[in-house]
Amino acid sequence: MRIQNPNTIFVQKAYSQSETNKTSKFIQVESAIKSGKSDSVTFSDTTLQLQKISAAMDNSQESRIDKINSLKESIARGTYSIEPEKIAEKLMNSFSI
Repeated sequence: MRIQNPNTIFVQKAYSQSETNKTSKFIQVESAIKSGKSDSVTFSDTTLQLQKISAAMDNSQESRIDKINSLKESIARGTYSIEPEKIAEKLMNSFSI
């Protein structure tokens, strides 16, 4: 005895339509390739600027990591020297004195 749920008919129809759509899309893409058509993408000026900023940030992070590693090494060796004049100058500038 076979029991068929009435909802399975809707699923079967949707699946068969989906397969038909996939086939027609494949044919459209295939014909576009044969005809020499191609897609193109254009980026806005804002997007290009963001890409440049992102690249600059990546470069600055690499140089920052190098600087941090060299400071860690000099602290570990005991050769790191503190320059109180520079610290005082930076503090004065930050408080606008």
